[in-house]
Amino acid sequence: MIEKRIAELFSIQYEKRLLIFDTSGFCAAFDYTRLLISQNFEVIRYEDIEAFRLRYEQEIRNSDNKWAVIVYSEIYVPYDIRKQFFEVEISLRSIFPKLHEDTVRRYIKDIDLISFAYGELYSPCDTREKTEKFISDTVFSKGNIKNYCDLMIKNLLPSGDKSGITANGWIEIARKKALIDYYAAKANISIDTSFVDAEFEKFIFDGYQKLSGETKKEAPAILPKVIDFIAHGKTALIVVDGMSLFDFEIISRYLEGIDYEYHCTYALIPTTTAISRQGLLSGKYPRELENPFTLSQEEKGFMEAAKNRGYTKQQSLYAKGYNPPISHFTRFAAIIINDIDDLVHGQKQGRVGMYNDVSLLAKSGKLQTLIKDLYSQGFNIYITSDHGNTPCIGAGAIRNVGVEVETRSKRMFVLKGFAEEKDSFEGKVVTYPGYYLDKDYQYYICESGVSFDNKNEEVMTHGGISIDEVIVPFIKVKAVI
Repeated sequence: MIEKRIAELFSIQYEKRLLIFDTSGFCAAFDYTRLLISQNFEVIRYEDIEAFRLRYEQEIRNSDNKWAVIVYSEIYVPYDIRKQFFEVEISLRSIFPKLHEDTVRRYIKDIDLISFAYGELYSPCDTREKTEKFISDTVFSKGNIKNYCDLMIKNLLPSGDKSGITANGWIEIARKKALIDYYAAKANISIDTSFVDAEFEKFIFDGYQKLSGETKKEAPAILPKVIDFIAHGKTALIVVDGMSLFDFEIISRYLEGIDYEYHCTYALIPTTTAISRQGLLSGKYPRELENPFTLSQEEKGFMEAAKNRGYTKQQSLYAKGYNPPISHFTRFAAIIINDIDDLVHGQKQGRVGMYNDVSLLAKSGKLQTLIKDLYSQGFNIYITSDHGNTPCIGAGAIRNVGVEVETRSKRMFVLKGFAEEKDSFEGKVVTYPGYYLDKDYQYYICESGVSFDNKNEEVMTHGGISIDEVIVPFIKVKAVI
């Protein structure tokens, strides 16, 4: 694993002062600062000689704490300071000396899988052709991917008590799970990561309701906080309806020339478009909406949210598709892309089918073109989703039960009053407490892996409380190269 390889390069178990030269931008491939912080290092970015000299004399010289100083450019570092640190250069070449550096860079998203296979490489493959062959024949072999996924699954959840996992902790687990599911679909191998949902469900019932009170610097904690988070200056929000972390794993491999920060946030539950996307675009929780069960007021809700944050009607745009009618007046835009949700609801081949279909979508370049067009017009660009999606087995269709909700999902239903219909679904649904929802209704959500589609039908869907449906990408575009 790449983390272990980096820890060994840094001698992290033995050194207390690290001077890391990262002049090739390796940190963009793997954020090793999180590894350093987890090992109680104080991480400092070295940018100014005099400013660092002052901090060194005041805080570091006589300190027993752990310090990691990272140098990202060719800036001068005084010799007397260098002597006090363990110096290390980090680059693809230093991590993988037997491979061709530029070729590895083309597969930077797969750096952990490459690292996993690298331990079995005993002779140099330092030409472009040899490295390409190693990656295609060994790294992406079904056997290597299966072994990698098996090891990742074993370490997916911490051992012992899971009740201490925080909202951020679940995001890290969700990202790792998405990567496992991505590789399994790519190699068409069978794995099971659904065990995560039983523990995640406990968090939903105990910790999810606290998200509305959380403030995070990197990303909004929950979708209704997005509007306030992004409503500054000239901004465009691209909402890729139904995009899960798994789907973004695929899309991210085709975002060449687009530099971005990858964070995550929490969708609203039930994870239907009407409830969660309205909450996202209005900046309101479902209990504050006029009608959370239909999209009829969605555009109006977004325009009101924009107005309340200082944008005029002429400056605000609600649009769908890859060619929004942006004018030179537009300063706050919400652009909805429905392609992935359409693929989900038409999907007959499970995750492997989603892998193939989303890959074709990503290869089309439509999303990339939209991003580049918006960036060229000076927009700050954010990309998120209203909910993810998950594979399910149909338990039998139900009709004319509960309140009508505008959704193609069959993972939930809503009742008003003490209706008796719910009794016939015992063992297939859980009663959701209705966090952020109107308490005049009762909310029932299918168990993990179950939907009210035709009996034994394999589907991709949403509406429930699985980790794949609830935790969604939140992307900030930094630059287009």
